[in-house]
Amino acid sequence: MSSQSPHPPQPPQSPPFSPPGATPSHGRPTCVLSVEDDPVIRQSIAAWLADEGYEVIEAEDGIAALRAVREQRPDVVLLDLGIPGISGDAVLERMAQESPDLPVVVVSGRAEIGDAINAFKLGAWDYITKPILNMNMLGLTVRNCLERRRLRERLAAMESRYSGLVRNLPVVVFSLDDALELTFVNEACRSVLGWTPEQALLEPGWFMDNVFHEDRERVRAAFSGAFAANTPFSLEFRIITPRGVPLFVQARSTAVASPDLTRGMPGRIEGVLIDLSRRVFLERLLVQREKLNTLGALVDEIAHEFRNPVFALAGFARTLHRKFPDAREAEVVLEEAARLEALINRVQQYLAPVDVVPRPCSLAAVLDFAADLLHAPLQRKGVTLRVEASADLPPVQSDPDLLAQVVVGMAGVAVEHGVPGSETVLRCRDLGRGQLVEVLLRTESPLAHDAELSLMPFGDQQGPQPLAVSYKLARDLSCLLHVRREPDGLLLMLAVPVDPNDVADLLAEE
Repeated sequence: MSSQSPHPPQPPQSPPFSPPGATPSHGRPTCVLSVEDDPVIRQSIAAWLADEGYEVIEAEDGIAALRAVREQRPDVVLLDLGIPGISGDAVLERMAQESPDLPVVVVSGRAEIGDAINAFKLGAWDYITKPILNMNMLGLTVRNCLERRRLRERLAAMESRYSGLVRNLPVVVFSLDDALELTFVNEACRSVLGWTPEQALLEPGWFMDNVFHEDRERVRAAFSGAFAANTPFSLEFRIITPRGVPLFVQARSTAVASPDLTRGMPGRIEGVLIDLSRRVFLERLLVQREKLNTLGALVDEIAHEFRNPVFALAGFARTLHRKFPDAREAEVVLEEAARLEALINRVQQYLAPVDVVPRPCSLAAVLDFAADLLHAPLQRKGVTLRVEASADLPPVQSDPDLLAQVVVGMAGVAVEHGVPGSETVLRCRDLGRGQLVEVLLRTESPLAHDAELSLMPFGDQQGPQPLAVSYKLARDLSCLLHVRREPDGLLLMLAVPVDPNDVADLLAEE
């Protein structure tokens, strides 16, 4: 990374950055219950959390812990499995049964993978081994659990909204005959699906032609089965928008009439199509966070178990190489041991906490910095880069150095996968509650069916995928990186919110 850094002037009226223990939505500081029988460890954890701005409750055994959960309702629980009286496993299971939405982080001296897996089965949200060598990792774990809880609450609220307020939502009302030809659609077709009612009604075969190709047989079977059984149904599938992007929808029938051959009456299905894209987006986001947290809980133990035999094999191979310098086998073992050691280091570096230094910064300056850094490699690739960012954009409270790394990683995809002769657009828009950085590029090869997989680490045999590092840095900045397929390329979006709690909403609304 260049030593240059986009540091704009710092306006005095910028909003303060929220500390880790900032007051949550229920109006009081975030409360953490620490369950630990060793008073020295318990008090040291409590003191560190208090310094971070959290309200801390302490319990030395399982009975006190359960009582504290029922009476004081903490936001997060740190649970030692080796507590006296009721076993830690039993306390964990009881907490999961009584308060399934309460994040419980196991802090245990048991370092076996089997213990961690069993804890997750009993309802743990994360797993940390003692002694805790890096308290910042504990703080990161607590923040991750709080974020996952907020996502779950939002997802539950949306499910309730779709089931209880469906009549008041803008939905597509449709009617199909038994040949699956559209006979009626309301004006909401334009705002929800992107197609005008005239396009949908006048084009023969419009409905099935615009169902996503991987869903067509399932949709055809469901609608045909409804005609045969003359029963209502509900089905989730994807429909293609005019931009060629799949949109998740749910079809609910309100009336089904089978064909009447004796009277020459065609069959008819009347129903509604509901846009589920926002709910699906939040579900994917929650799954990603849980995958990353599970990986983080196990990686230290896995690295420890792998590193010792790798070192032993490397030492043995070096001895063989000294005795038999012409033996190719010893060189192969040394090469493979070095490759495994590098992979272990990449895993640990990827999951290590990042020091964030927030200050007022200009995203326009960050984009210009990234463009300057990528100018030469993109020019060699034959890709031009156009930046669209107004200098009047209000400053955001973030770390400009880390933001620059994220944006360089996003636009840098064009260096590896851009089409020579094409243009990559790097732009920034103000959405009121935050700003949205977008990178739109054409790609040389077809994209995977699920573009979101490019954000997950270790998707191939060569280590972390390039965007996975940008995604992880974005999460450390309380931002969110999202990937979406376009008809002939890729759209990468980075949401930089004013309030970190609004980050999912910024992208879901897009």
